Amino acid sequence: MNGAVRSVIRFTVKPGREAEFEAAFAACGMLTRPRAIEGFVEAELARGLENPSEYLVIGRWADALAYAAWQARSLEGVTAAQRQALLETLVDPRPGAAYAVVA
Repeated sequence: MNGAVRSVIRFTVKPGREAEFEAAFAACGMLTRPRAIEGFVEAELARGLENPSEYLVIGRWADALAYAAWQARSLEGVTAAQRQALLETLVDPRPGAAYAVVA
């Protein structure tokens, strides 16, 4: 798959732990560390308006190879304590998924 790719990760945060999640997410560098990957375009963290415990990370990648390179290195530089602090705020951690842009 070549061409523009979007990655989407959905996080459900334990109620009342939203600020803790946002701090742990930032400490893990989930929006800054991808900059080291050739083909990374941008990413953003969005919080639900109707349900403030729901978050999305939407990333833009030049192609599927760039996204795969990130997947292979996504935890590099994240300490076990940082990862644990993030995981402890989540209801049901799940991996993200990649989508090809079709229109």
